[in-house]
Amino acid sequence: MTRETTSFERTAERRRWTGFALLAGAALSVLLALFYAHNPVSTKAAGYASTVSAASAGTYVTLRTLNAVLSTAQEVEMGVGLGVSGSAQPLKMLEPIDDTIERIADAVFALMVFSGVLAVAMGPVGAVGFAMMAGAFLLWWLAPGQVLGRRLASYGVFLALALPLSFLLSSSVADHMTREVWEENEAVIARITSSIDTPDSGAEAGWFDRMRSGLTEMESYRTLAGTIFDQADELVASYVAILAVYVFRIFLLPALLAGGFFVAARWLAESGRGLQR
Repeated sequence: MTRETTSFERTAERRRWTGFALLAGAALSVLLALFYAHNPVSTKAAGYASTVSAASAGTYVTLRTLNAVLSTAQEVEMGVGLGVSGSAQPLKMLEPIDDTIERIADAVFALMVFSGVLAVAMGPVGAVGFAMMAGAFLLWWLAPGQVLGRRLASYGVFLALALPLSFLLSSSVADHMTREVWEENEAVIARITSSIDTPDSGAEAGWFDRMRSGLTEMESYRTLAGTIFDQADELVASYVAILAVYVFRIFLLPALLAGGFFVAARWLAESGRGLQR
């Protein structure tokens, strides 16, 4: 047996095993695409997005309730005497605060919807990524060295693994990084809202329940106006800080991590020669 024959046989053997590996990779990718609901990476990433969506929903309801209370307070009219008949709305001074709370609520709602979409789409997007990887393996098996196969593989890995991994990393890092800011501003909001006292309110009732039960009397409106107006800066700043925490947890940090993964995937897609059989 000559040296050339031995080299040819080794090359053929290597190509045969490479072909088996490519077909196995394609089959595995198809299975992962079909059963994406059982992918632990995508499932945990979707769970993180769902957690943020649920938390932001609670904040949104609180903001909208406060918004409704402030709007109702502005409509209270008081009679005007001293020879002039008519009425006035002295609590209209709450309107700028009310508008600011409404804008914060709108931003929280947008983040709530965004995180909810991520929770639903994380699995299907991963399935698309695995399908792209299966196509790349088949292209490499049929036509080794194809640029299209390399690009499909790179972007498929990004969608199937890198994107959910960026949210998994965010879930473990973002909570630790923002916990102090969150707790500090939650305490400020609790302190401000608990300082509002309304008549005929049960000791076990929540702040908004007590607010609704007491707003039938003018003194309650005056208490509301004084408390909110005097501490509006702290209240709005705390809600803005909580909004910033949501943005950081569900958008900014995952986007930075995913951007790094995407740059790596693009570099891999545009460099190298791909797999050879």
